[in-house]
Amino acid sequence: MLFLLEGVTMYLSDDAIDKTFTFIRDVAGKGSWVVFDYIYAGVLRQENKYYGEKDIFKTVAKAGEAWSFALEEGETGSFLRKYDFNLKNHSNARELEERYFKNQEGKIVGKINGTHSIVTGIKE
Repeated sequence: MLFLLEGVTMYLSDDAIDKTFTFIRDVAGKGSWVVFDYIYAGVLRQENKYYGEKDIFKTVAKAGEAWSFALEEGETGSFLRKYDFNLKNHSNARELEERYFKNQEGKIVGKINGTHSIVTGIKE
């Protein structure tokens, strides 16, 4: 099975995250994948250390869709293990730019908002 939570986690409460990932854990069989993006906890603290953070935070607040869930950098593996998944891949903005936004000369031609990362976990 594949569970895809794109643009979802940051809008959920801690309780809703726990219920969602508990459900996924309970119904997922061996070999199942969970893929999700999330924001860094520093974004909620408004530390302004990521590219695009100030602007995206204003945009989200203006839309009335405040973010409430985030993970600390380096916390994704332990978060996934709590729900019986192992970290398969974690890609931050810089890694995604390197992978997908280089031209033929090797120059990065597009920037990705640095507040998010994409995670893939597998149930083994």
